[in-house]
Amino acid sequence: QKAAQVLIREVAEKELLPKRTDWTGKEHPRSYESLVKYYRHLAPDHLLQICHRLGPLLEQEIPQSVPGVQTLLGAGRQSLLRTNKSCKHVVWKGSALAALHCGRPPESPINYGSPPSIAETLFSRKLNGKYRLEHLIPTAVYQHMKMHKRILGHLSSVYCVTFDRTGRRIFTGSDDCLVKIWATDDGRLLATLRGHAAEISDMAVNYENTMIASGSCDKMIRVWCLRTCAPLAVLQGHSASITSLQFSPLCSGSKRYLSSTGADGTICFWLWDAGTLKINPRPTKFTERPRPGVQMICSSFSAGGMFLATGSTDHIIRVYFFGSGQPEKISELEFHTDKVDSIQFSNTSNRFVSGSRDGTARIWMFKRREWKS
Repeated sequence: QKAAQVLIREVAEKELLPKRTDWTGKEHPRSYESLVKYYRHLAPDHLLQICHRLGPLLEQEIPQSVPGVQTLLGAGRQSLLRTNKSCKHVVWKGSALAALHCGRPPESPINYGSPPSIAETLFSRKLNGKYRLEHLIPTAVYQHMKMHKRILGHLSSVYCVTFDRTGRRIFTGSDDCLVKIWATDDGRLLATLRGHAAEISDMAVNYENTMIASGSCDKMIRVWCLRTCAPLAVLQGHSASITSLQFSPLCSGSKRYLSSTGADGTICFWLWDAGTLKINPRPTKFTERPRPGVQMICSSFSAGGMFLATGSTDHIIRVYFFGSGQPEKISELEFHTDKVDSIQFSNTSNRFVSGSRDGTARIWMFKRREWKS
């Protein structure tokens, strides 16, 4: 009652009510009481009845996207102000996806009919380097996913799986000491690579898609040619199991690098030639064991191959730099309180994320010649 009296007083003071016109055509302010008498045919809930009636009338003309939802504050096809034009599905051209808006891929409007094709999204990613995950893999795709093949091909557990650079072949490394190559289209076994004497611990395919390297618990790294499946090299540089393998994306003429970390606390950089596929059996080796029992666990190259970050059980992240043509250690980052067991560089910038058994993940950025978290 108090709120109503205040509202009536404010309306009268500011003359917000519609004015009345006398028989001479002059306008005069109208009081609240005279307005109530003029519209005495209206029920107290007249406005509520109008709101209830508007929805069904509009539904007959322009249906909602979600039937049965009654709201006055909806947007898009749920709005009471919707028109045929505003509800028409927007069709984007490929050029709209190729442009960045404030440094980010464009967001889909509410009335966007269907997501862009995967081909358009992949093309836009080539142009600007970024994309929205919902554009690349629409949620509707998951409804049609099913198992493509189930193959019994190893005699023991398989813990290592990777694709080649074309996506046409799958490599599996098993505890039965074998590396097998499968066709992705029909699941055919293409080749079996033998030679290891212990479990396969990691695999990597080079960026030219000409070689695959596999590391094992037998302390050996074996490299095969992907064209002929012939063995190219057996690399012995570690005194314990191989924990990670990475081919560097850095190109300096025909010179390339393969990195390997081991449970012996060492990291090796193997120099190889992209033209002849010959690998130097004498690596550049760093021993990172400040105390007994320290192991190098994981590694990751930056997008351009200038940096390599590694994680180990002594809680330290080590960063190596290839700016001088040779690998050199430039940083030791000791911020985690437990072993660093996962690390990954960004695909578009000099940033990487590190994960630790202490329950934290840290994002590192290269600023003013130092790494900051």
